[in-house]
Amino acid sequence: MRVYVIPITRRQWALHCNPVNAVPTRMTRWALKASGKWNQWAAYPRESWRGRIYTYGESLMDRIDFKEYFLKEIPTKSEGHLVTKVDIVAPALLGKSEIVSELRALVQRQEPYHGRWMKYCCYLLPLTSLFTVVPVIPNFPFFYNLFRVYSHYKARHGAQHLLHVLDRGTYEIVYDSELSRWYQGAAERQMSSPDARTLPADSGAGTPSERPSSSHTPDVSDIDQQTLEIGTPLLKDPVLITDGDISRMAAHLQLPLFEPAVRRARHQIVAALSKPPPLH
Repeated sequence: MRVYVIPITRRQWALHCNPVNAVPTRMTRWALKASGKWNQWAAYPRESWRGRIYTYGESLMDRIDFKEYFLKEIPTKSEGHLVTKVDIVAPALLGKSEIVSELRALVQRQEPYHGRWMKYCCYLLPLTSLFTVVPVIPNFPFFYNLFRVYSHYKARHGAQHLLHVLDRGTYEIVYDSELSRWYQGAAERQMSSPDARTLPADSGAGTPSERPSSSHTPDVSDIDQQTLEIGTPLLKDPVLITDGDISRMAAHLQLPLFEPAVRRARHQIVAALSKPPPLH
């Protein structure tokens, strides 16, 4: 099993797990089958009721915290009984003790959170089972709530398994040379560009010549529409990679699920850092 640590900013990281040697349980196989049936709705026209429901459902999925998606990728202890060692792959930008302490803090924080919300969603199952509007149309509130029960269950047990790995020390920090070169170049450009803390947006502030020209400083096309609607992103930490960088990393690592996972994390992190301060 491999865990990938991809810094979006120096202090905000995307995470992805490639669960090699994991044996899915019956529940996981059922969830994968249900996901496959849901994805078939992508073929319906967007103006049809199926197409509209699929589009809205995908927008709900994108709002789920990227850390929950990461913990769901980690096999449970029963699924990962064949896993003897975990490689934690990261760029040399990050220290080994820093990586371990941040992962430990993440799982210790998220495990009780997902356990609590799993119970809340279970309590809502009887109520949402009554939400049948038309007999022909499936009860989507019930199925979405059922998905959230499974999602919290899987994330909770993934957190428990990763904490078990960290406690036992059955892991190794692996520095990928290609990832390290990416981030070394990004750090050098950030040092030479004092304006890299400000991402360009449609606010009209600054002319194109005054804006950072580094390929590692995201432009408007790299920031999702939700981020642009929030306002001009003035970040505490500069963003180190673009969506294009993520695509090249995925090609280098040859992991098909790496790109959507890290891209989702990047968009959520940029959007969160771009929110204006609350009015006092």
